[in-house]
Amino acid sequence: MGLTMPEPGAFFYPPQTIAYGVAVLRKAGYAVGALDAVGLNMNMQAAVAHLRLHRPDLFLVQATPKTWDADYAFLDALKRELPQVPRVLIGLGARFLPWEEWRVVADAVLVGDAEWGLVEAVDALRAGGDAPGLWRADSPTPPAPVRLPDRPPLPRPAWDALPTDAYPFLSLWGSRGCDDNCRWCPYVVGWGHGRRTRPAREVAEELVWLWRTFGKNRHIFRDPVFAADEAWVREFCRAVRELAAPPPPWEIEDRPEHLTPSLLREMAAAGCTQVKLGLEVLSPELLVRWGRVPDRERAQRYEEAAARAIRACRDLGILCKVFLVLGIGESEADLERTERFIHTHKPHYVSAKRFVHYPGVNPLDLPSLPEETLQSWIDRLNAIVYPPRRSWWRRVVRRLRR
Repeated sequence: MGLTMPEPGAFFYPPQTIAYGVAVLRKAGYAVGALDAVGLNMNMQAAVAHLRLHRPDLFLVQATPKTWDADYAFLDALKRELPQVPRVLIGLGARFLPWEEWRVVADAVLVGDAEWGLVEAVDALRAGGDAPGLWRADSPTPPAPVRLPDRPPLPRPAWDALPTDAYPFLSLWGSRGCDDNCRWCPYVVGWGHGRRTRPAREVAEELVWLWRTFGKNRHIFRDPVFAADEAWVREFCRAVRELAAPPPPWEIEDRPEHLTPSLLREMAAAGCTQVKLGLEVLSPELLVRWGRVPDRERAQRYEEAAARAIRACRDLGILCKVFLVLGIGESEADLERTERFIHTHKPHYVSAKRFVHYPGVNPLDLPSLPEETLQSWIDRLNAIVYPPRRSWWRRVVRRLRR
């Protein structure tokens, strides 16, 4: 679940796991500090020097398989500079790190949702005991992940401990997990099957609090399927409208089938400004084989739902970005079909990316197009732009406000 950055200043998500982790530890009575070296554009030497000044009793370090080389080097530097301070790894992908490597530079890994297991894990480390999800360096076998339950009681994230001025937006979440079976997706590997939600009004209150406290013009939901429960979304939208007028701006991602025109209209009225639509692929055969839909009939309905969602977003003034995954066995004819669909229905932007095999994901082994051809198609699809224009609905609202 890590995000690698090709260069300083590239897009990255603020460290939401750290913000919640600081909050739950504070609530339990611990004195906690946080350092986002990426957000502050610190190099390793500067980060280690900063931490050396504070000399805490315990380091909690977010680590991922995709960033492991850099994470390992950082942990090794921490070990050399402050060998007496234990180092514990957190993060949804941390359990896929190679045990024979991380045990050299860390004392334990918290497997699963840090927000829910962190306090018990820290308590256990202090007392020399055990805790759910705590994987110690002397055991080669990871425990079962600790998972957030449905409707978990959580404090508001401690964004004040992080350099929020460096972030162009802040993130939040209303649900964890997913009930779908897409074989390319790391979300289910990280967060598990079985969708769990937070109370809708509590999430609305956090959104409004973020907006009023930190003054950001963007708030991005990290839920993989934000609108899977339509009743929950409608309750959330009602709460947002009750709490703030005008409502704060927020963005989501989801599958096409969940985003009906009626629901999108209610979301727009509650401040939704952008939808990231996971179209992925349009080939009925590939949709079925990869587990995105159960059969070809559902594949047809999937395409129709995507077309409706894109049109509704354009009509309502919601920015719509379509996401595509390439390198999963598609032919050039499949890609031409996808391209025709995009030019017909005109989402505002396209994000086409090469399939990445994340640890824990069990993809199909299908013949793929040559890399040069794939890259050519990625560039071609990403170049498609149908810029937004103010919708009739937004124009009417603007006039009424005047």
